[in-house]
Amino acid sequence: MRVPDLPRCDCIKRQENVIALGTSGTGKTNLACGLELAAYQKGLSAAIVTAAALVNELMEIRDEKRLLLRQRQLVKVKLLIIDELGFVPLNETGVKLLFELISQRYERGSTLIPSNLPFEE
Repeated sequence: MRVPDLPRCDCIKRQENVIALGTSGTGKTNLACGLELAAYQKGLSAAIVTAAALVNELMEIRDEKRLLLRQRQLVKVKLLIIDELGFVPLNETGVKLLFELISQRYERGSTLIPSNLPFEE
Protein backbone atom coordinates (compact mmCIF):
# COMPACT_ATOMS: atom_id res chain seq x y z
CA MET A 1 0.00 0.00 0.00
CA ARG A 2 1.21 3.48 -0.84
CA VAL A 3 0.27 6.78 0.80
CA PRO A 4 -1.59 8.05 -2.33
CA ASP A 5 -3.84 4.96 -2.12
CA LEU A 6 -5.07 5.75 1.41
CA PRO A 7 -7.91 8.18 0.47
CA ARG A 8 -9.66 5.36 -1.41
CA CYS A 9 -10.07 3.71 2.01
CA ASP A 10 -9.38 0.26 0.59
CA CYS A 11 -7.32 -0.63 3.66
CA ILE A 12 -10.36 0.15 5.83
CA LYS A 13 -12.68 -1.91 3.68
CA ARG A 14 -10.21 -4.83 3.85
CA GLN A 15 -9.89 -4.31 7.63
CA GLU A 16 -6.13 -3.89 7.37
CA ASN A 17 -3.97 -2.22 9.97
CA VAL A 18 -1.44 0.52 9.23
CA ILE A 19 1.56 1.64 11.26
CA ALA A 20 2.99 5.01 10.23
CA LEU A 21 6.49 5.48 11.63
CA GLY A 22 8.67 8.54 11.34
CA THR A 23 10.30 11.34 13.20
CA SER A 24 8.35 14.24 14.65
CA GLY A 25 6.99 16.65 12.06
CA THR A 26 6.83 14.25 9.12
CA GLY A 27 3.04 14.46 8.78
CA LYS A 28 1.90 11.17 10.32
CA THR A 29 -0.94 12.75 12.29
CA ASN A 30 -1.98 14.89 9.31
CA LEU A 31 -2.08 11.74 7.21
CA ALA A 32 -4.20 10.03 9.87
CA CYS A 33 -6.63 12.97 10.01
CA GLY A 34 -6.90 12.92 6.23
CA LEU A 35 -7.72 9.21 6.27
CA GLU A 36 -10.31 9.82 9.00
CA LEU A 37 -11.95 12.48 6.82
CA ALA A 38 -11.86 10.20 3.76
CA ALA A 39 -13.52 7.45 5.80
CA TYR A 40 -16.31 9.81 6.88
CA GLN A 41 -16.82 10.90 3.28
CA LYS A 42 -17.24 7.26 2.26
CA GLY A 43 -19.76 6.64 5.04
CA LEU A 44 -17.36 4.67 7.24
CA SER A 45 -17.14 5.21 10.99
CA ALA A 46 -13.83 6.53 12.29
CA ALA A 47 -12.32 7.82 15.51
CA ILE A 48 -8.98 9.34 16.47
CA VAL A 49 -7.57 9.36 19.99
CA THR A 50 -4.13 9.56 21.55
CA ALA A 51 -2.81 6.36 23.07
CA ALA A 52 -2.52 8.01 26.49
CA ALA A 53 -6.11 9.31 26.43
CA LEU A 54 -7.44 5.94 25.26
CA VAL A 55 -5.57 4.03 27.96
CA ASN A 56 -6.71 6.49 30.64
CA GLU A 57 -10.31 6.11 29.47
CA LEU A 58 -10.09 2.31 29.44
CA MET A 59 -8.58 2.24 32.93
CA GLU A 60 -11.23 4.58 34.32
CA ILE A 61 -14.18 2.69 32.85
CA ARG A 62 -12.66 -0.64 33.87
CA ASP A 63 -12.90 0.56 37.45
CA GLU A 64 -16.55 1.51 36.81
CA LYS A 65 -17.31 -1.97 35.38
CA ARG A 66 -18.12 -0.57 31.90
CA LEU A 67 -15.03 -1.83 30.07
CA LEU A 68 -16.73 -4.53 27.98
CA LEU A 69 -19.32 -2.08 26.66
CA ARG A 70 -16.66 0.45 25.61
CA GLN A 71 -14.50 -2.25 24.03
CA ARG A 72 -17.48 -3.43 21.97
CA GLN A 73 -18.09 0.14 20.81
CA LEU A 74 -14.47 0.61 19.79
CA VAL A 75 -14.36 -2.74 17.98
CA LYS A 76 -17.30 -1.66 15.81
CA VAL A 77 -15.54 1.50 14.56
CA LYS A 78 -14.33 0.83 11.01
CA LEU A 79 -11.18 2.96 11.46
CA LEU A 80 -9.61 3.57 14.85
CA ILE A 81 -6.58 5.86 14.89
CA ILE A 82 -4.42 5.56 18.00
CA ASP A 83 -2.04 8.51 17.77
CA GLU A 84 1.16 9.24 19.69
CA LEU A 85 1.87 5.66 20.70
CA GLY A 86 5.14 5.74 22.62
CA PHE A 87 4.97 9.48 23.27
CA VAL A 88 3.83 8.98 26.86
CA PRO A 89 4.97 5.87 28.73
CA LEU A 90 2.12 3.52 29.61
CA ASN A 91 1.96 1.38 32.73
CA GLU A 92 1.66 -2.39 32.51
CA THR A 93 -2.11 -2.38 32.98
CA GLY A 94 -2.52 0.26 30.28
CA VAL A 95 -0.37 -1.71 27.85
CA LYS A 96 -2.47 -4.83 28.49
CA LEU A 97 -5.73 -2.95 27.94
CA LEU A 98 -4.45 -1.41 24.72
CA PHE A 99 -3.17 -4.77 23.46
CA GLU A 100 -6.50 -6.39 24.28
CA LEU A 101 -8.40 -3.75 22.30
CA ILE A 102 -6.10 -4.03 19.29
CA SER A 103 -6.42 -7.83 19.43
CA GLN A 104 -10.22 -7.59 19.54
CA ARG A 105 -10.20 -5.30 16.51
CA TYR A 106 -8.03 -7.66 14.46
CA GLU A 107 -9.85 -8.54 11.23
CA ARG A 108 -12.93 -6.65 12.48
CA GLY A 109 -11.75 -3.12 11.81
CA SER A 110 -8.79 -1.14 10.58
CA THR A 111 -6.41 0.39 13.10
CA LEU A 112 -3.92 3.12 12.20
CA ILE A 113 -1.07 3.79 14.60
CA PRO A 114 1.17 6.80 13.92
CA SER A 115 4.29 6.76 16.11
CA ASN A 116 7.69 8.41 16.52
CA LEU A 117 9.12 5.16 17.87
CA PRO A 118 11.56 3.22 15.73
CA PHE A 119 10.08 -0.02 14.39
CA GLU A 120 12.19 -2.13 16.76
CA GLU A 121 10.48 -0.49 19.76
